[in-house]
Amino acid sequence: MTDTILIVDDNEDIRTFVKTALESEGYLVIEAGDGNAAVLSFTSERPSLVVLDIGIGQPDGFEVCRTIRTTSSVPIIMLTSRADEVDEAMCLAAGADDYIRKPVSPRILGLRVANQLRRRAPLESAEASLLHAGELTLDLLSRELRVGDAVVPLTRIEFDFIELLMQQPKRVFTREQVLNAIGGSSEFSSDHLLDTHASRMRMKIKSAGGPKVISAVRAVGYRLLYPDSE
Repeated sequence: MTDTILIVDDNEDIRTFVKTALESEGYLVIEAGDGNAAVLSFTSERPSLVVLDIGIGQPDGFEVCRTIRTTSSVPIIMLTSRADEVDEAMCLAAGADDYIRKPVSPRILGLRVANQLRRRAPLESAEASLLHAGELTLDLLSRELRVGDAVVPLTRIEFDFIELLMQQPKRVFTREQVLNAIGGSSEFSSDHLLDTHASRMRMKIKSAGGPKVISAVRAVGYRLLYPDSE
């Protein structure tokens, strides 16, 4: 999938230069000419990386960087035409990942962008393997369920059961859908046996300090129940 890069600079010539350099590397580039437009574009487009000039008026690059950091850890490379060490320190303090002084060559800019995206890839991959629901975290790689820092021991069937529910916490799954997820036969999945698995998981989660999160929906199936799902 092509990475989208958001360029933020009030100088159209600079935006054109950066856009041309990055598009030649195969990136999809979107532009913003001021801080407010940058925040709106970031929220709507969710780019893979932001190239952000410091001197873009008000809000300036530092403020835009801090605003983005309240909701995202996306890589941010800040640009400035000033050779001031204080600027570099302020960029890092605002949450930027890298700092480039203008002018910069297309090759160096492309390498710095690629470097940040490469560093980010393992983090995104690891995060994609985690499911979160309230106090619960399910690690699909290690097949561990945690309540906070406490590990909840699960059987293979219990893990597959809770994984299904945590994929869509607000959804009610039928007994047949639970059966398919745990790989059981119709005889194995009697109401009593499924209720037994659900009950055991409730007790294990409670013993680890968690709330009652697995709810049986009469005559239908099961759902994940926790405060944030209401």
